[in-house]
Amino acid sequence: MQIFISWSGEAAKQCAEVLREWLPFMNQAISPFVSSQDIAKGERGLAKIAGELQACMFGIVCVTRENQHAPWINFESGALSRELGESSLIPFLVDMQVKDLSSGPLTQFQATDSSHKEDVWAMVKSINGKCEPQVESERLRTMFDRFWDDLATPLSSIRDAGPSAGAPQREVSDILDELVKLAREQHARISSLEKSIGSVGVTNNTSHYTINEPKEVRITSDAEDSAVKAARAERAKRVGGMARELIGGVSRVTKAMLVGGTHVQLTCTEDGIVRAREVSNELSNLAVDYRVGISICRPDGAKEATYPPF
Repeated sequence: MQIFISWSGEAAKQCAEVLREWLPFMNQAISPFVSSQDIAKGERGLAKIAGELQACMFGIVCVTRENQHAPWINFESGALSRELGESSLIPFLVDMQVKDLSSGPLTQFQATDSSHKEDVWAMVKSINGKCEPQVESERLRTMFDRFWDDLATPLSSIRDAGPSAGAPQREVSDILDELVKLAREQHARISSLEKSIGSVGVTNNTSHYTINEPKEVRITSDAEDSAVKAARAERAKRVGGMARELIGGVSRVTKAMLVGGTHVQLTCTEDGIVRAREVSNELSNLAVDYRVGISICRPDGAKEATYPPF
C-alpha cells in the first residue's frame, strides 16, 4: 500500500525519512513515498508529487511547531484529504502535543503524538487495516514492540536538536476559545444537515422509474442542501477506496472516478478484473450497504460489472 509522507523543514524531513525506513517493518505491503528520497534527479518534482498524491491510499503529515502553518504542508494536507478522506490522513506530531496544534486545516484530523507509544500503535493499526494482506494483530504488536526503539530513539534526537524544544506553550484560554469555536461550527453543520434532510420531499417532489433501476422512489427537492450532497460524495469516495483495496490497491486499479456524487467507477488492469470477479460478492455487499454504485471497467474502458446490478 502506498503511503505519502509529507514534510516541510529540516526536522520534519528527518522524521519523514525515519518513518520511510521504519514503517515497512510493520507490514511489507507498505510502500512509503518521501519527496526528499524518492524523486530522482531530472524528474519534474511537482509532477511526481502530484502523481503520488493521487496514487496513495494513506497519508502522514510530519508536523512541527515551526511548520504547522507552512503553505506546503497545508497544500499537501488538503490534497491528501480530498483524495483519501479524513480517516486516512494523520498529522504526525514531532515536537508538540495535540493541544498545541493551533487553529488551521490540520486540526480537523485525528493527530498522533509521536512521543506517545500507544498513540503511534493506534496509527500503525490503522495503516495495517488498509493493507492487503494485513498482518495478524498479535504478530503486528510483537513487531511493533520489537522495533519501537528504532523509531523512538531517532525521533527523540530530532526533538532534542530542534529549536522548538523551548518554544512557548499555548495558553489554556486560547485552547478553550478554539474548542468553543469548533463546537459551534459543528453544531451549525449538524443543524444544517437536519434541516436539509427534514425538508426533502416538501416541495417539487418527483418520482420516476427506469427499466434498469431497482423499484424504489427517488425523491428530489429544491431545498436539498449542498452539505448533503457533499456528505454523499464523501461517502462514495470512501467506498471507492474500500473497493479499490478489495481488488488489490493501486497495482490493480489504475483509475478511480466519482460519477454524479453517488457512483464510483474503477478502471482495472487484467489482473484487477480477475480479482474483481473473485470478490464480486464483497463488492456487491459494499455497494448495497453504503448505497453507492460501483462500476468495474476493463483497461480499454469497457464496463465489466456494476454493483448493485442496475
